[in-house]
Amino acid sequence: MELKTPPLFWIGPELTKLNGNSPVLSDKQVRQANAGAGLNSVTWVGAFDTDHWQSVEAHSAMFAAFVGEHQGFLLKELVGFGMSVEALEGTLRSGALLLSPVDGRYVDSVDRPLQEIFAKPHLVGLTRELAMARIRTWVGSLFVYHPPQFAFRPSEQRPAARRSARRNRRGSCRRTGDLALCREEDLAVDLRSRRRYRSGLIPDHATEELTSERGKEKKHRLLVYLREHPEELRPATL
Repeated sequence: MELKTPPLFWIGPELTKLNGNSPVLSDKQVRQANAGAGLNSVTWVGAFDTDHWQSVEAHSAMFAAFVGEHQGFLLKELVGFGMSVEALEGTLRSGALLLSPVDGRYVDSVDRPLQEIFAKPHLVGLTRELAMARIRTWVGSLFVYHPPQFAFRPSEQRPAARRSARRNRRGSCRRTGDLALCREEDLAVDLRSRRRYRSGLIPDHATEELTSERGKEKKHRLLVYLREHPEELRPATL
């Protein structure tokens, strides 16, 4: 990967000079890669309002959102850089490794002050192989992956994803006045979930729980399962 080949360079300026040769995959390419060899993810930058830059809650929310957006994909490698010395330190403490500017390999130890590292082009990240020993960290947890059991089509994933993202979706619909969308999503999830139960695609332990309930409770069980298994709602060609 050119990004990791010494001498290192700043990601941002290079990405703005691509002139149409974007490394961003199309939806079809993401679907194919996520079902095949896996995906590489490059984190360009994160930003805060200056009023919240020192807020621990803001940083925690950002990390939680990042994990929520990336869990469930078959990741091969995750690469990024520190947007501040504090963020760089936090990322390293959270399981990421620093890329050596000498040989382009991830290293465990930091041999220079973080302020000095931050002032020059640098990269932090993790490969799938290295992550297996760091699963208990939040960066390592992004590489936890189980093949989806539902085999949802894209048209089925969309309403299920919207439903699983909110614990009280119906209440939210009432607040926005979009009751028609609410009913449509409820119907889509309910009908497809019942078909999936009959198909036997849900793991046995989940089937026992899901099929023992009726109506709203069964649907609730399904949505809990989907929140705990984000791979079911990620694009993949099965």
